[in-house]
Amino acid sequence: MKELLKVNLRAHFIYFRRSRLLLAFALVFLLLTLLSALPIVFSPSRAAAFTGAKQIFSTLNMFLIAFSAGLGLFLISSHLRDRNLKMVFTKPCPPTLWLASTYVSAIGVSLLLNVTILACALVMSLLGHTKVQAGLAFVSFDTFAASVGMIAYLMFLAMVMHPVIAVVFVLIFNPSTFYNLQLWVQAVQSAGRKSTILQVFERLFHYCYMVLPMVHPFSRQTQAIHDSLRVAPAEWPYALYSLGYALSLTALSYCLSLFFLQRKKLI
Repeated sequence: MKELLKVNLRAHFIYFRRSRLLLAFALVFLLLTLLSALPIVFSPSRAAAFTGAKQIFSTLNMFLIAFSAGLGLFLISSHLRDRNLKMVFTKPCPPTLWLASTYVSAIGVSLLLNVTILACALVMSLLGHTKVQAGLAFVSFDTFAASVGMIAYLMFLAMVMHPVIAVVFVLIFNPSTFYNLQLWVQAVQSAGRKSTILQVFERLFHYCYMVLPMVHPFSRQTQAIHDSLRVAPAEWPYALYSLGYALSLTALSYCLSLFFLQRKKLI
């Protein structure tokens, strides 16, 4: 079992290294980051340099979440599209083990990139002679937790629908969309227009908001940390709460993905 896991992990890492699409995404992210770093190079003040460096760190973390989600999406969709899973499962390799290896490989790459970004941020702080903020570690941990959740969610969507449809689904049907729709319905009701249909829509939007996965489930409590990179001792548990949420989402996504995988004709 351990040898099969190693073989699958090695195959997934080779796929990540050779994927031109993932390479293109990484190069685009790197180019955008370099462009945003130009103001820091020519910045005359230390305060402006710190603000710019913080913005780059935030941008890289945002890109990392999107890129990590893409890792899981492309890995699952490529195997389903090429229809090579039948050969994989007849080695024999249990679907449970193969699917677990996809999660582990994508999360492992995301963790490596997360540590790399944190290390670069620390180096930039030291070179810029600015105080190293503990919030850097908090934001990195929170970003990793968000990446884990999005990897699992996109892997599940890739298992049940076309990857393009999965991306469109995530962009349109997300908690923010339904939260804003719920606020709109409440505003209409506050203006004096009340009806049963509006009440039904308000409940529907609320349930959709609660059910759909969130990137940062505790953003209200942690947004100030992301903005200032300063974290109080009492705020550190929110990083663990975010990880717990991500792991719960991963477990649910894995079970659902396995359910649909075992019912596909390619097995």
